Amino acid sequence: MHPEEAGRLRAVTIGATLPTSGALSAFGTSLELGYRQAIEELSARHGLAVRLLVSDNRSEPGLASQQARDLIAVEGAVALLGGATPPLSIPISVVAEQLEVPVVLTVTPIRAWLGATDRGWAWAWDIFFDELQMTRTQFLASNLVLTNRRVALFTDFEEDGVVMGALWEETASDFGYEIVYHAEFPVGLGAFADQVAEARAADADVVIAQVMAPDGRALLEAMRDCDYSPKLVFLEKAGNTGAWPRLTGGLGEGTLAANWFAEGIGTLREAEFVDRYRDRFGGVDSNLGEVVLGYTAAAVLLDAIECAGSTEPAAINAAIAATSGEYPAGWVEFDAAHASAQPAVMTQWQGTDMVLVMHADGSPGPCEIRLSTLGGALA
Repeated sequence: MHPEEAGRLRAVTIGATLPTSGALSAFGTSLELGYRQAIEELSARHGLAVRLLVSDNRSEPGLASQQARDLIAVEGAVALLGGATPPLSIPISVVAEQLEVPVVLTVTPIRAWLGATDRGWAWAWDIFFDELQMTRTQFLASNLVLTNRRVALFTDFEEDGVVMGALWEETASDFGYEIVYHAEFPVGLGAFADQVAEARAADADVVIAQVMAPDGRALLEAMRDCDYSPKLVFLEKAGNTGAWPRLTGGLGEGTLAANWFAEGIGTLREAEFVDRYRDRFGGVDSNLGEVVLGYTAAAVLLDAIECAGSTEPAAINAAIAATSGEYPAGWVEFDAAHASAQPAVMTQWQGTDMVLVMHADGSPGPCEIRLSTLGGALA
């Protein structure tokens, strides 16, 4: 950018506290790529000279809270981008409410985020899936193959694990499935031999889990060691980690996970993002989806600043509320609860890609579901 052009732009500071290290680093590093791409492409077009300050919260909620506060109070950020997952996004949202500065979030399941406040959010906004729709996808995808319709659940005590676990329990019978075992445990349990033995004894053909990546790997290892090979293994959150089969020593091959992006989904600029990032990530997976969501969150914020004609937080917040348009992640329009629900689809790890096996409406995707054999050749 020419110095004279930069001098005519309104200077604005935007802060982001992201997990670029720690257990959630795959989410944070990908979101940052999306934030930076959007700011690079859109800032000058909107008449802005954006200073993006990114702090690494190391996947620690307390640090995320303090960084959000410092970005606003010390660095002068007029808005925030954040966080990824409820344990980080909720404390960031609390700071935004206290200091009255808007934050646009993503990679944060909506109901878990909303459940953290009795009064609703006034300054925080979330672009992601609604767990009520997302927790249907595991049953709908299971309908595409032959199983005994018996399900074992594994859910941790984090906000999204609690919400999703309850929804799977409540709705399984609506789809003709029976929950025959449900293990609930703290994050970082790391050993699942006893729980896996019970799931195997319950003769569950379908495993659905909501766990962090280290626990997801430990769960797969326990299933291998117990010689338990259900036909379908859904690993939500853990399975959305980039290069998951490699990180699990091959055990993640064939696991499934609900997703917010996949090749063939049909969203705005889909092919462009795939071409730009496929080689960088070694395939098309949730990392690329997080780039798309990060780009979308940043674009929504930049559009709002332009529409507000101001860098005052209250004006920006009001403009975010009026958002209505198509973005690379999909159509963004916030409801009264400050959420913009994006439909979840179902993907499966087949080689280096998370391929689209089911659309949001339950219809088959371009790729067929393969039955899992826990890292062996897929059936």
